[in-house]
Amino acid sequence: MTAKDLEPDDVRMTFGEHLEELRWRLIKATVAWLICFIGAAFLYLPLLEFICRPHFLAMSWLNKPEETQRLLSGGYAKPIFAVLKLAFIVSVAAASPAIAWQIWRFVAGGLYKNERRYVKLYALPSLLLFIGGCAFGYFILIPFGLYGMASMLNFDFIAQQYLLQDYLDLVMTLTIVTGAIFELPLIMMFTTSIGVTEPKTFWRWSRYAIVAIFLAAAILTPSPDVVTQLLMAGPLTVLYFFGMGLSYLVRRRP
Repeated sequence: MTAKDLEPDDVRMTFGEHLEELRWRLIKATVAWLICFIGAAFLYLPLLEFICRPHFLAMSWLNKPEETQRLLSGGYAKPIFAVLKLAFIVSVAAASPAIAWQIWRFVAGGLYKNERRYVKLYALPSLLLFIGGCAFGYFILIPFGLYGMASMLNFDFIAQQYLLQDYLDLVMTLTIVTGAIFELPLIMMFTTSIGVTEPKTFWRWSRYAIVAIFLAAAILTPSPDVVTQLLMAGPLTVLYFFGMGLSYLVRRRP
């Protein structure tokens, strides 16, 4: 094996070639996102109906009349900006495989073989965990959280009506946050595989980790009721111990 075999492919490219390749990768990623954005903008009505389902589900649990379940616009321009923001987030999610592929094609040449192996190993599980976290937030956490908040302020002298923009911000933020939190097992597995952490460290700090998980659940959940916080803390605790098991599988033996 020669020294040339140990060098990444990008080392053999000139600076100008790097910039040219980066430019074309950015153009392709932008075109992919733009196509998805235009499609999401045309399909804004089905997207709005889909993302508003947790709200109507929570209102149905409270036996609210249908005329009081509608979300308020709050102004002329606010619904437009809310729909554009929704289309932007959906388009980024839809175009993320194409964007990730362009990023991978650009950086792969500068990685060593073992580094490429790590990327290929963690890419698909990371995507699946993120999708699973988003689904958990949309189907379970958000409806129960909305129900908990609405039931706590169920007063006769307060009109329970909500702004569309505030609702969309809350739902999209919680969905993305839960998707990111579900990456915890892979993070634990990765830090153990590269020798930064050890499985026994995770076990030794498990009691403190559970306390931190419940504190994070109390902060991140939209409702302060115990049921919603348990819905967040329970899966996180399971993910922590699942990550601990994965770290035992990939730990470096002396």
